[in-house]
Amino acid sequence: MFKHKSNQNGFTIIELVVTLAIFGIMLAIALPSFLSYLPTMRLKGAARDISSTLQSARMEAVSRNRDCNVSFDINNKSYIVNCTNITTTLSTDISFGWGTDVNKNVSGGALPSNGVAFLNDTCYFTSRGTVNAGSIYIKNTKNQSYAVVISSGGRVDIRRWDGTTWVQ
Repeated sequence: MFKHKSNQNGFTIIELVVTLAIFGIMLAIALPSFLSYLPTMRLKGAARDISSTLQSARMEAVSRNRDCNVSFDINNKSYIVNCTNITTTLSTDISFGWGTDVNKNVSGGALPSNGVAFLNDTCYFTSRGTVNAGSIYIKNTKNQSYAVVISSGGRVDIRRWDGTTWVQ
């Protein structure tokens, strides 16, 4: 007459253990690949940060109607925007310079000895947004290189060394 309802919803312990084991195996396979890509992601992020800082400094110079500059401290692996006093330090596995595989003949001219191609290692923006053109080269521990290039008109480009040439 009355049906007895069973209240057994959910997963058994065996199902949970098998699921966790499969997840653990997948993680063990994927983790080394992810860790080997981490320096590349950090380098690309650092190039984007430098590019963003240069663009922000240009906007500050124009909006405040006064000159603004970004100074690069090679020894301390950092740079500072003088009109905002914001200092940024590169991560430990990134430094100014370029990897040993960069061909200096196709890099667009002589590479700077310290990785920063600006007079006195400083990028000067005028109140009109113009700038002294130059480049900042950064590299990581995997010998990969990025260049942040700024034109005299203030355009900032990020380029990556692909083994034969600089590509955007």
